[in-house]
Amino acid sequence: MPEEDVLQFTAKNGEKVTLRLAGCQDAEEIISVIKTNAPERSYVLMEHYGTKPEAIKNYICGMDFEKNLLIVAVTDTAVVGALSGIQMDSGKSPLTAHVLKIGLHLVSGYRGLGIGSQMLDFAIDWARKRAFKKLESNIFTTNKKSLHLFERVGFVEEGIRRNRVRIGNQFIDEVLLGKVL
Repeated sequence: MPEEDVLQFTAKNGEKVTLRLAGCQDAEEIISVIKTNAPERSYVLMEHYGTKPEAIKNYICGMDFEKNLLIVAVTDTAVVGALSGIQMDSGKSPLTAHVLKIGLHLVSGYRGLGIGSQMLDFAIDWARKRAFKKLESNIFTTNKKSLHLFERVGFVEEGIRRNRVRIGNQFIDEVLLGKVL
């Protein structure tokens, strides 16, 4: 793996963290990271590729890694974060092929340690090198920490989808964020 595809740093808790490109071999651990997120967030993630581990693994293993990014944050003991950057409309439409959709997931004990910022910076650099012109992400209004994290790295609010999902009796709005590169 080229050096530019690996980043090592020390998190705020003193642990050494490695960010690296992921692939099919990381599917099981990525699934574990996704499942540690809030139930409403996991629901939205899994609507794209199913809720069964085998469907998620097939989705990850079938990704085109030329125009899609998948990285993991790894400590000495485990994968503690995953970031996906998926080319809009699978690159099939020239109208949106310049857009990369970002999804970030961290295990709860590893939030607020600078790992998410490092992962987003990695994704921004990766996207620029591949001539993407815009990054987008959708975050629920209930996820204040993620909203602040994305804003700190330059994403701006572009709109709100009111009552986007229903979890139990609660309707949750979703903020649309974008960053022009």
